[in-house]
Amino acid sequence: MAEQLQEVATGVHRYADGLVNWYVIEEGGQLTLVDAGWPRSWPRIAAALQGIGRSPRDVAAIVLTHGHPDHLGGAEKARQATGAPVWVHEREAPRAKGQAKGASPFALVPSLLPHLYKPQALGFVAHATANGFMTPTWVGELRTYTDGQQLDVPGNLRVIPTPGHTEGHASLLSAGQGVLFAGDAMATLDPLTRERGPRVISDALNANPQRTRQSLAALGAVDAGTVLPGHGEPWTQGAAAAVEQAST
Repeated sequence: MAEQLQEVATGVHRYADGLVNWYVIEEGGQLTLVDAGWPRSWPRIAAALQGIGRSPRDVAAIVLTHGHPDHLGGAEKARQATGAPVWVHEREAPRAKGQAKGASPFALVPSLLPHLYKPQALGFVAHATANGFMTPTWVGELRTYTDGQQLDVPGNLRVIPTPGHTEGHASLLSAGQGVLFAGDAMATLDPLTRERGPRVISDALNANPQRTRQSLAALGAVDAGTVLPGHGEPWTQGAAAAVEQAST
């Protein structure tokens, strides 16, 4: 499994878990897991930690950009295995617990149906289903963060509010590493269409498409040389350039 890890900045590793990414930050001998992949990702997370000479006991925090099952997927199992707290935006906490209206992945079905004649969209649905998307494990205990908060976790993450994809979606800046974890506020691969390059993902996957586009401005104002999206390859030409391309 270790060959799937990619060091994308000093002490920051990307794991391309099928069509979704999750990340590991190393700092001071401890780790932060940024997003947690699919509901069936925990064995891959554990193996990846071993691949960089770490173990679950080194995980100090699990920080989620939002509560869709391809990002919170392994969070509860990771919490139980590591004892580390799971952090999410206060507006996103009901979704991560499976208590919010529309938290069920079946809520996406009506918006996806018009796209399923396309092979790429059908492939995405099949891939997500095979990885447990439709049967998520919600997080039992959470800590919540707020807009602009600086999290005292490895990577010293600052919260950049980017609602739209979900109500409480947030991106996370590690200024020391010069990286912005964009979650699904912006992608370099649309999982539904497989189009590449910085972009807002398909409106069928966004709770509020207009708000998603408005949130790009918050990302463009961030001083980060590398953007790490939830879907697609890292972007290394700066956050402002990524937003400029995503806005066209």
